[in-house]
Amino acid sequence: MAFSMAFSTGLGPVAGGLLALIGTVFVYFLTKLWAARAFFAKLRKQGLPMPTHSLVTGHLLALASIIPLYPRDGIKFYLFGEISRRFSKGGACYLDLWPFSEPFLVITSPHLANQVTSTPIAFEKPDALRKWFWSISGGISLFDAPAEKWKPLRAAFNRGFSANHLMTLIPNMVEETQVYCETLRQHAKKGDMFYLDPTNLRFMLDVIGRTALNVRLGCQTGRNPLADSLLNQISWKISNQEINPLQWLNFVRTIVEWYNGRKMDAYINKQIDERFKANQQQPDDSDGKFESIIDLALQDYMADPSRAATRELDKDFRTFATRNIRVLLFAGHDSTGSTISYCYYLLSQNPEKLALIRAEHDSVFGTDLSKAGSAIFNDPHLLNKLPYTNAVIKEALRLFPPAASLREGMDGVDLVDEEGNHYPTGNCLVYIIHSIMQRDARNFVRAKEFLPERWLAEPGDPLYPKVKGAWRPFEYGPRNCIGQLLVMLEVKAVLALTVREFDIKPAYDEWDKLNPKKGLRTADGERAYQIDEGAAHPADHFPCRVFLRTAE
Repeated sequence: MAFSMAFSTGLGPVAGGLLALIGTVFVYFLTKLWAARAFFAKLRKQGLPMPTHSLVTGHLLALASIIPLYPRDGIKFYLFGEISRRFSKGGACYLDLWPFSEPFLVITSPHLANQVTSTPIAFEKPDALRKWFWSISGGISLFDAPAEKWKPLRAAFNRGFSANHLMTLIPNMVEETQVYCETLRQHAKKGDMFYLDPTNLRFMLDVIGRTALNVRLGCQTGRNPLADSLLNQISWKISNQEINPLQWLNFVRTIVEWYNGRKMDAYINKQIDERFKANQQQPDDSDGKFESIIDLALQDYMADPSRAATRELDKDFRTFATRNIRVLLFAGHDSTGSTISYCYYLLSQNPEKLALIRAEHDSVFGTDLSKAGSAIFNDPHLLNKLPYTNAVIKEALRLFPPAASLREGMDGVDLVDEEGNHYPTGNCLVYIIHSIMQRDARNFVRAKEFLPERWLAEPGDPLYPKVKGAWRPFEYGPRNCIGQLLVMLEVKAVLALTVREFDIKPAYDEWDKLNPKKGLRTADGERAYQIDEGAAHPADHFPCRVFLRTAE
């Protein structure tokens, strides 16, 4: 009786429909599982390198066995690198982490990495990367565009990243760096422990705001809706999803990302309109006024005779500009801010190298610290006379690269190691791990040491880097980092204006006493191990104390 009543009230069909749905999902899951595992079973039969593979769990158990060896918040480079060290052959290793990711072909060999960036794979960014990145950019952009859309996008920004144009940006860098110096002086005066990495990020947002939009964001001294929305967006990003897939279940993230995106677009659109009006009033650069990246893009856009009389930007250009400005703001502050943090970290641990970089700055700018800013402001080319400083930055990027490289493999495109072994790339995410390659003793002499001198060594010197393509923080090939020269100039300017005035000392020991927690606190012997917060950043935001050298 109760059974028939349940059906008559509609509960029976609902339950039946639910069971049917569950059954359909289960069958779909099994189908996808079989396809994923069968792909790797085929690779395994070919003798291709990988951990012990299970038809049920793939390589998830292999990954699980390595997770306890590293800090819980450590970036996945460490885990993938450890798997590669144990199981790779010729610098290649396949990894099956379905259902949490597509198949990986992990590359830790410069020989194979060079092939990736000289084949058609070099042009293809995977859909998995777009899914992660679109909350940052708002859609297809220079960073992740398919090959056929990427080339015109790259061409549109080449002028803004030319060496000649970048030198015109340095006076603005100096102005923002002077604000940064005042922030450090205030911390030195208070004698407090503070977080250097977020301080650097807000500083670099001010720099890239001037560079990209010709606007002073004021992030170092106050709030800004564009900067705050971007930083909040990054903080909500899913990191290491292959390790902690439960992060996907936080549905609030979708709402937050939508809201932040709206705020970023509104602010950028307002600035684009202002730059459009300014360029209409002064269409040429005859008065030598500063031109941001968006100014140059607007000039190229208006150079089309059909747009000569336009009074309003069309929707396509506005979308193109907004998405790519969001990308430039992200890329221009995130990895650069992290690199500055690691320069200070490494110099603090190597006082003899710190003495050498300070001596170089004395020789170029004079010993009166108050005049260095005006010297660089008036003659930006002085930054090209700092070979040791350049070497310090390259060595920091070698030991702590801010990212890895991800490309979409293709059927019919194999990588071939130095012994002639073939590694198919089809159906795989080709993942080049820079940090493993750049700390490999086969690629660099005394690979774990901070030795800027290796970048000044001549051929024949034991320190001279002999392996082609082993240093690749900006990646190689057609889709290398368009802003690499800008990054080097920015960091050189910052170091030139700070390393002689301040002693920045990590305060990890002090921080650890105040924040006791279980688990490992070092990775590869480094307390400032890398964590995933957009780019790779120092653990715990780099707690430090700063001291004025002039007060000693």
